[in-house]
Amino acid sequence: MINQLKDQTSQTELKGFNSRMQDLGIVPTLSISDKRGECLLAHAEFMASEGCFSAKPSPFLMLNLCTGHIGRMKREGEGPSLEGVLRPGTVAIALPGTIASGYWPQTQMLGIAIKLDAFTPDNGEGFHVENFIPAASQLHNDPLLTAVMIALWRDAEVHGLSGAFFEQGIYTLLNRLVDYEPKFPQKNIVYPLNGRRLQRTLDFMESRLGSDVSVAELAKLTDQDVRSFTRSFQASMGFSPYAYFTFRRMEYAKRLLVDKSLMITDVALQVGYTNPSKFSAAFRRIVGVTPNVWRKQ
Repeated sequence: MINQLKDQTSQTELKGFNSRMQDLGIVPTLSISDKRGECLLAHAEFMASEGCFSAKPSPFLMLNLCTGHIGRMKREGEGPSLEGVLRPGTVAIALPGTIASGYWPQTQMLGIAIKLDAFTPDNGEGFHVENFIPAASQLHNDPLLTAVMIALWRDAEVHGLSGAFFEQGIYTLLNRLVDYEPKFPQKNIVYPLNGRRLQRTLDFMESRLGSDVSVAELAKLTDQDVRSFTRSFQASMGFSPYAYFTFRRMEYAKRLLVDKSLMITDVALQVGYTNPSKFSAAFRRIVGVTPNVWRKQ
């Protein structure tokens, strides 16, 4: 009887979770609940849009990891406001019981929804919403958060959300966020690269994916010195110029890897790598798996 009630609770929470995504016109490629309905995990593709993030407040703390595409987002309303660049690896936090609006780019997101009252930290005092306000006030490019969320995603695809590994991962994420200390803003004002200069730079990068490009060349396109260009580009895109260029190369490599008649060596050459080992290392660093594993998946 107890197990039946747990299953009913789990299904009810999962339906509500999926309903909130459907309100935004989103159909998740993966949507899983634990047996008690205290943790949910979903992965979905979002089209660029503007408006309300959700028509109904969620009872969950939402941890959202960007897994694809790059673009600016803004969230305002109940809870802390949030604005910045989403890129693969970026984590955004939304507090439970809040409704917000804004805009977001085309993006892929991994979402983990957590009921805070189901988890108790080592001090026994419980996790409280106010503990997460500082973390919810900023986008995070934290390797630990990213690595743990990806590990939980991969584990959930095989084992679901019930197990010691998943529970320990959730505690790791919550403790990291509770301990977050906001960084003081830089005193120097950095103006983002935008408009025609940004588009000209991005187009030039795309034209050189199969060869190479230097930051000096890019800076010259915008009539800036290398240091100023690097700072303004990062303010616009969330990446340094060469990190963004490498990311675009790996996105191009993904498209090529779909064609199984191409050898990994051929793909490496087409994205500007004469050394296949260096290509595989770069691909794994950006995507999380080797080209061979990604092709099989």
